[in-house]
Amino acid sequence: MRLPLFPLDLLVLPGGLSQLRIFEPRYLRLVSIASEEAKGFVLCQPSNDDFPQFNIGVHCMIEDFEQLEDGMLGITIRGLERVELSDTNQADDKLYSALTKNKPAWSLEQANPIEDDLSEKLQQVLVQHSLYEQHPDFFAYDDESWVVSRWLELLPFSSNAKNQILNEDDFNTLDNLVHQLVSEITIDAR
Repeated sequence: MRLPLFPLDLLVLPGGLSQLRIFEPRYLRLVSIASEEAKGFVLCQPSNDDFPQFNIGVHCMIEDFEQLEDGMLGITIRGLERVELSDTNQADDKLYSALTKNKPAWSLEQANPIEDDLSEKLQQVLVQHSLYEQHPDFFAYDDESWVVSRWLELLPFSSNAKNQILNEDDFNTLDNLVHQLVSEITIDAR
């Protein structure tokens, strides 16, 4: 399926939520295309090249729209699945599109012990974001894969590292990375 591309330095993984402010004409057109027949779009990492190449991204669906106070369009998106991209085209208005092919869903061969505080620390962080209050179906703190995915979205990675995360088929590698990084974090109780 050919889908429009939204290159943005934001990582939303399958099951993740985010809000975007849309103001450029090409991305207003993306919203129109994505909403048509509920096809969605692909969120991918931006490239600084003169001839950008987009090889991977996350197929996202638009869950909600709102007119923001500044007149811009606000959308809430949810990540569905990782997709490989090919045959990238750019329209006259500079909107990219590409053919998509689903990548296998991530799964953990062996989850780390639930006794660690990875889930508890995530709860302390997410309680500070009002977006998640509006989506009670969002939370799955007892699911190791869900918790690790949310941490991958929150941790500050470069665009190159985000592409490496999206390309990683062994979710155990990502699970180990998150446990190592989050073990170093202390979260102030407010």
